[in-house]
Amino acid sequence: MKKIQLLITISFLFLALHTHSQNWYQVTSGTTENLNTIHFPSPSVGYIGGDDSLLLKTTDGGLTWNPLNPSGINFLSWNADVLNLQFLTDSIGYVTIGPYSTSYKTMDGGLNWTANALAGNNCFNQGLFFFDQDNGFIGGSGCFQGELISKLTAGTWSPATMNSSTWDSQNMIVDIHFYDSQLGLAASSSGLIFRTTDGGLNWDSIPSNPTMHPITSVLMINDTLAYAGYKAISGAGFGIYISTDGGLSWNYDGNSATFFYPDFLTLHQSGNGEIFSGGVSQGSQTGLIFRSPGDIITWNFDAVDQQINDISSYNDSTVFAVGDSGYIVVNKILTGLISHDDLQIIKIKVSPNPTNDYFNLDFPQHINTSNITTKIYSLLGELVQIESGTKTIDVRKLAAGVYVIEAFADGFVGRSKLVVE
Repeated sequence: MKKIQLLITISFLFLALHTHSQNWYQVTSGTTENLNTIHFPSPSVGYIGGDDSLLLKTTDGGLTWNPLNPSGINFLSWNADVLNLQFLTDSIGYVTIGPYSTSYKTMDGGLNWTANALAGNNCFNQGLFFFDQDNGFIGGSGCFQGELISKLTAGTWSPATMNSSTWDSQNMIVDIHFYDSQLGLAASSSGLIFRTTDGGLNWDSIPSNPTMHPITSVLMINDTLAYAGYKAISGAGFGIYISTDGGLSWNYDGNSATFFYPDFLTLHQSGNGEIFSGGVSQGSQTGLIFRSPGDIITWNFDAVDQQINDISSYNDSTVFAVGDSGYIVVNKILTGLISHDDLQIIKIKVSPNPTNDYFNLDFPQHINTSNITTKIYSLLGELVQIESGTKTIDVRKLAAGVYVIEAFADGFVGRSKLVVE
């Protein structure tokens, strides 16, 4: 009994030392489907892919997410999950569907899609990485063989050479990441990590020692430092995988170890150099978000409500994470997520919209607007303008872009988007 109490005490001490709370704010997704992948090509536009053919899009920096009705994707009734996506611009992007399906490209922001004519025997597709719309990679596995990667060069697909791949179709490439045009890594669900030094023409397999956990994600920080996530076998994981020799050898990073023994399911580096990993505790099924300033030493983590499947950011510091049951969180308060529990929320009309000089606010007739206050926020949640006592607002000093309006009057608050041209 004393030994059990000692272990519990040590666990709580360890938890206290390694947890440094960062607020994560939930965003409404409008769905209870599992969300698998997220990507922001710009501050305003982002995409989410989920189970059961779900594609979501935001055009206001993540404040609101709306479902797309994509044309051209062959969603099989028993194999219709959006597994991975990457958008190169607001309009041009790639997705992988499946796992037993193909990959697709869109040129119009997700409305219409065409299948990629991959080279080789790719029956299963999941991992992807693109430098631009004509150069990149799709990874998966063959119908009756293991890991395969198709390489897109100047718009033409060709099969990459996989050295020492496995022969089990369940062992597929699930994630790909490049440091530069030549050095890259690919994650395999077999537990192998594949490495290329010639721009993806040839890939060599490397065991993810000390334990061959199924690899979920890879991230190259520079030409020597890299990380890999994994699904822990029988709770044996104790810290994310780290390589300090460019992916040639791997070991547990003790600085990220916790008694949650988590699955590390995704990796992401934001523009300010912070490194994030999302996952879930194997024992309690608690969602977890790990983060490091990028110093190779410091890792902190936060417990969240759902398993985290993917992480993305659209500038140096605004980071989104998505997970099971329609779960979306962001690491700062965005305008529109701010709670005004003491005020009644109403609809307001902003016109003209777009505008390049003035706009007018139209409140319901029963509301007294004699003491109106209007706040204008950027999509980063920064207050950029405030006006009082008028329903006609001059925005000639604002840069072109999308803004969020909050107007307060008579105990009510109304919100709307505004486009300044």
